[in-house]
Amino acid sequence: MTVRQGLAFFARRPRLVALAGVTGISAIFGRNYGLTLAVLVTGPLAGGAGAFGTVSTVLAVGGIVGAVLGARLRRPSVRVVGTLAAVGGLLQIVAGLSPSLAVLLVLVLPMAVVESVSDTAGTTVLQTDPPPHLRGRVLGVWRTISTAWGLGGPPALGLLMQLAGARGALVVGGVIIAGTIGAGFALRRRRTTPAVVLRTEDRGVPDLSTAA
Repeated sequence: MTVRQGLAFFARRPRLVALAGVTGISAIFGRNYGLTLAVLVTGPLAGGAGAFGTVSTVLAVGGIVGAVLGARLRRPSVRVVGTLAAVGGLLQIVAGLSPSLAVLLVLVLPMAVVESVSDTAGTTVLQTDPPPHLRGRVLGVWRTISTAWGLGGPPALGLLMQLAGARGALVVGGVIIAGTIGAGFALRRRRTTPAVVLRTEDRGVPDLSTAA
């Protein structure tokens, strides 16, 4: 019964469902930089293990900076998480088109910062949205869902790289992330936009007839 209660609460909360969607699509088509950037650096950019080590170091520094910035968020929301994830997708597109390792290093830092801040904001929303008596159950549901995209993400991304190459996987993944989140924002805005009611006043028509 407790599992049902957690699932029911999660399904009835649109912001938690949206958070799961944003996090899931970002985890599948982005954020696996240890996989995509490794192939990009050692493949099209013709770098070696040392070059990828430098990229990994910059990623780690960006993650630390992002964690510090994320801790300063006063009121994180799903909109903030989605916006940051969309920005990360756009940066990922540009990173996939990087002509050199130097350009990639410039892009990797903000990519890591955005990812870390987004993760921190999402975790804050997840832990503060449910009421105390349901928080543990909702977190359990989230852990189950995140396991699914954690297991399915790398194989799907590997297949995408096999079909489109390292650059194509980054570009296509970024387009999917930014496009899906942008479409979600547009749909939500359309649903929440209040209808404008125009009132018309009936005005009496003056009687222009004259008495005979």
